[in-house]
Amino acid sequence: MGWINNAAAAVWSLGRRADDSDQDRYYGDDADFYYESVGKRSTAGVRITPMAAMRLSAFAACAKVLAETIASLPVSINKIMPDDGRQPWPSHPIAELIRYQPNRTQTAVEFWESIIFHTVLFGTGYAEIVPGPRGAVDQLKFLRSDRVVQDQLRDETLRFTVSNPNSGGSRVLLQDEVLRIPSLSLDGVNGLSMIDLAAEAIGLGVAADQYASRIFSNNLNMGGFITTQKRMSREAIRNLIARLMEKYASPENFHRPAILQDGAKFEPAAMKASEAQLLEARKWQIAELARYFRIPLHMLGVDDQTNRSTVEEQSINFVKYTIRPWARRIEQAVRRDLIIATGLYEIKFNLDALERGNLEARRNYWSSALGSGGAPGWMTVNEVRVAEGMNRINEPWADQVSRGGYEKASPTPAGQQRQGSDDETDAIAAPAPKIEDNTPEAVAARVANKENATLRKASQRFAADPDGLREFIKAFYGGHVSFVMSQLGISRPDAKRYCAHQRDEALKANDFLALLDHREEKLAGLIAAVLKQHGARNGEDAAVQA
Repeated sequence: MGWINNAAAAVWSLGRRADDSDQDRYYGDDADFYYESVGKRSTAGVRITPMAAMRLSAFAACAKVLAETIASLPVSINKIMPDDGRQPWPSHPIAELIRYQPNRTQTAVEFWESIIFHTVLFGTGYAEIVPGPRGAVDQLKFLRSDRVVQDQLRDETLRFTVSNPNSGGSRVLLQDEVLRIPSLSLDGVNGLSMIDLAAEAIGLGVAADQYASRIFSNNLNMGGFITTQKRMSREAIRNLIARLMEKYASPENFHRPAILQDGAKFEPAAMKASEAQLLEARKWQIAELARYFRIPLHMLGVDDQTNRSTVEEQSINFVKYTIRPWARRIEQAVRRDLIIATGLYEIKFNLDALERGNLEARRNYWSSALGSGGAPGWMTVNEVRVAEGMNRINEPWADQVSRGGYEKASPTPAGQQRQGSDDETDAIAAPAPKIEDNTPEAVAARVANKENATLRKASQRFAADPDGLREFIKAFYGGHVSFVMSQLGISRPDAKRYCAHQRDEALKANDFLALLDHREEKLAGLIAAVLKQHGARNGEDAAVQA
């Protein structure tokens, strides 16, 4: 049967490339080339796919530092106050999602890590917006970017086709159903993948790693050479090597002197210039990838001989020029896709935790701005508090600029100007705080606008799914009670009755779009009229406290 085995071996070898063994080395024994992403072939001859890039330690470290740093930042949703201050608002429906648990599977840290990771690898991170008991945004479900195809429609809105490899099918999501966080973009819509931007640097790094691996796999590294003046037999060579290994190879024999006879000499093998250049090239590739991500080398485990002060300065620059742009990108994406009342609420990442190493410099700066040491200041206490993300103090002195030593002079009677004083300094007055418009018309407009905008978007999202629209309406008005209470200043039972009436009217409408048109025209006026009537009946002013 030997001829059968030979024939089978010959047939099996047909079509195999001469470098098949190299392919196994690149992709692994359990890899399937045909199921890998196509990727881009770099000039170094390496095909760059997301998984190939992640096998490069420098790229993986950059992506991990970026994703883990952003995911670990404290984030909160704040209400914008009339005086431009910010009040934390943990009762907002999306506060729980962005801070703790966006869906039933992931924590907030895991969710943001996945979003940033896929934004780096594929250019854009996606999450599906799922309505439910909390309103229009009840869950945020992470979507794999490699399974999402993004298209721009004629009306300039976006459509997303999400494929399911398990079922082989796909489904379509509209722009209002997706949280989208793109990276740097050329057309303003499609984000650029870091793999495409840094393909050549990644390819060169992978090629250098493969070359270094081949050097060690070929076992060509030797500790040194023994030369003699006369020819030695094979038996003598074997005996000499065995004797040297026995006497000097173990750790306890390190630095033990050796005696070579018959003119034999030991010459240690020095590192070749090509090997030294390989190490320098690999170190250079780490710096090259760090440049793409704007990440300091000390965060990638590279000892570049920098002192402590330089490391601290680099860490501050990392927060300013790397993390802050990403945080701002996420904040504005959440505002666009998740927040309905964009003029009232915003989310904010707290970067102070990353800048604590420079608190001493900030303290000195603010002290000077407030007029420490008897010198005139140029900022008020409230201005400093707002700059630090804190609320204003409702005290007259908190809105006055310190004049330092000049404050010891005798007070000037009201209505008179002090002789010899600086006119501009004396003319400084506390800015008049802005007062929120709480008239019946204003609060009614806020409630009506939120309802109308939410239901109008829902009518577009569920245009082909009447049952889905009905469930959305029920969920929305279930979570709308607190907003109605806070804005109209009414009790919870009254707010529940209002929401139940609006819900039932929407569910029973034969022409839902006609009902929306009617509400957009009349609803705010009707609510304002009821508020005025209620105030007059109870002997109250026309204004209703929100």
